[in-house]
Amino acid sequence: MKRPRERGAEDPAPSLALGYLALVPLIVAHEWGAGADHRVLVNFAAVLLALPLAPLGRAALEASWVIYAALAIASLVRLYRADYALAPRLLRILGEGLGFAIALGPLLVFLCWLLGLAGSATTLRAGAPAHVPSLALAGVVCGGAAFEEIVFRLGVLSIAYLALRRLLLLARAPTSVADRSAGALAVGVSAVVFALSHLDAVVRPLFGPGGEPFDAAIFTWRVLAGILLGILFRWRGMGVAAWAHALFNLALSIGAGPDVFL
Repeated sequence: MKRPRERGAEDPAPSLALGYLALVPLIVAHEWGAGADHRVLVNFAAVLLALPLAPLGRAALEASWVIYAALAIASLVRLYRADYALAPRLLRILGEGLGFAIALGPLLVFLCWLLGLAGSATTLRAGAPAHVPSLALAGVVCGGAAFEEIVFRLGVLSIAYLALRRLLLLARAPTSVADRSAGALAVGVSAVVFALSHLDAVVRPLFGPGGEPFDAAIFTWRVLAGILLGILFRWRGMGVAAWAHALFNLALSIGAGPDVFL
């Protein structure tokens, strides 16, 4: 790749192409884990993204790999032409993702404490899992974060932002007010949709069993997580948000849940 820019030069805005390349290892981890488990456990967002390929039947999985590879190649070409120092930027995304993953748990617990959800009887105090997850399950849990960031942040958040901004501008709100208000509201909308996507009432009618029953504390926890990830997405880009989400999911799967901090 080309040389990095000179020290002191401003970094360009987070790039969608760079963000996608950062997601590729997570996508591979999810698909490997799901395949190793005969696709018994697949992330809900991954299933949603695969729906357009359903008419292909058994060839849908192969077609999805072609699409992943084509997007990766297109991203590499775009970044090369833009004179990106790819390796350092990807390493920085991973480092920032790790840092934000470490901060995410305490932040969520603090917010739950402020909302009065940290009492001794809360369902957030569920114990650690009985067994360490298998590598296949860890791949699905971590890699699924990539698909969730694509669906709920890149997709839902962005669409909500554009729609809300348009409505506010039609209502003659100043452009700066429309931008900020639409951004804040879109983060909230995407967070609620993210939390809803984990519920059995939403998952079962679409794809069968696999969701969880509604619990106010857990639902609030997921909404708060969605808000923090939405802020991170808008601030640091899709790659950092996905890696923070993935590493946080991994920590939860091996027992570093709210009960550790409460």
